[in-house]
Amino acid sequence: MTKGAKIAAKERIFNAAVSLFARKGFAAVGIREIAKKADVNISMINYYFDGKAGILKEIINECYDKYYSTILDTGDEKKPLEERVKYLTYNMVKFFRNNTELAIVAFSTIPVDIPEIIDLKIKWIESKRETTNKWFMTLGMDVNNAPLMCVIRSLLTSIIFGFVEAQYCSDHIAQAPAMPIHLQAHYKKNDHPFKMNDSFYDKYAEILGRVYLYGVMSMSKKQYKKKKR
Repeated sequence: MTKGAKIAAKERIFNAAVSLFARKGFAAVGIREIAKKADVNISMINYYFDGKAGILKEIINECYDKYYSTILDTGDEKKPLEERVKYLTYNMVKFFRNNTELAIVAFSTIPVDIPEIIDLKIKWIESKRETTNKWFMTLGMDVNNAPLMCVIRSLLTSIIFGFVEAQYCSDHIAQAPAMPIHLQAHYKKNDHPFKMNDSFYDKYAEILGRVYLYGVMSMSKKQYKKKKR
């Protein structure tokens, strides 16, 4: 087998696993199903990834690497905060649109019976905590206020990911060959109140960026007033 063929096989396994895990869940998918979809021998999965958990580790590493590259890039520090929040929000929407299945698997799969997967997620979060804190301090947040940061820290991610994931589910329900009759009319294209195209997501990112900025800034001002009293 040539080097190019080996790379192609590994990519097929990875992509097949991402698609199957996103649609069925990690626990519901077996090695045989992944091998069949990737058109490879089962032994190749063990060779490249050391089993199903190994594939999940690769998925988490790739997704978290892309995710943190996105959220830590807030643009030119010399530009107004409004522009930086807008820049961040647009990029986050783009990330989740372009990596929907990858994000569903990496963020939603929590196999508590596989400690190394949990440890991997924790390591990613902890390794980026100091850098993300700098951004929140730029927004005027007290990063030592645990209840506040539980709300603010993952706010944009939760909103965007939740929306994109719901749209992903809706699209696949609409494509289901055995959709119940009472749902067929609901999912007709002409019945959709708006089109989920680039224009829609640009406007979505713009509105969300404003809501996020002014919502966070209002919390910052309240903290400032409280400290002055």
